[in-house]
Amino acid sequence: MLKNAPGGSMEGSITGKHAGRDEEPMQKTKRMIPAWIFGLAVLGSWGASSVAALADAPSKDEVVAVVKKAIDYYKANGREKALVEFNKRDGLFAKGEDYVDVHDMNGVCVAHPISPAKVGMNRADTTDSAGKFYVKDILEAAKQKPSGWIDYVMKNPVSGKLENKTAYWESYDGLIFKAGTYSN
Repeated sequence: MLKNAPGGSMEGSITGKHAGRDEEPMQKTKRMIPAWIFGLAVLGSWGASSVAALADAPSKDEVVAVVKKAIDYYKANGREKALVEFNKRDGLFAKGEDYVDVHDMNGVCVAHPISPAKVGMNRADTTDSAGKFYVKDILEAAKQKPSGWIDYVMKNPVSGKLENKTAYWESYDGLIFKAGTYSN
């Protein structure tokens, strides 16, 4: 007969018509339950982290705001001090996938907090994974208007995956300030 033990577990011996049967299947069930619960926990944490990653992605309004904040910082502090700040990986303008990079009107990267190796490189002929010349497209658009949006595919610095990126750029003082947001 089975009876409830303290803590809610079942203990005792099997009597009656089940007496004498192999208890192995019952033992397997006991071992499988923790694996099943573990599986749910893993799936739940994966789903929660995916939702959290999407929740952390900046909105379009936040992207515009950080570019404008960078330009204001540039105006208040001058080119030299601003570019030093924009290049800091842990600076005021670099928070996960929410960062500002800056190029001159020829396509030379002058600030990139996530990929410092790009600084000093002319990136006008750089393509995304789909072959789009997104830097050149921004340079051409900046000759026609002071700001705009562009879509391309880029590696998300938070997820490490290739994702669609929508970026806002604005030109000021011969420079193009750009920030974006990722989506799956």
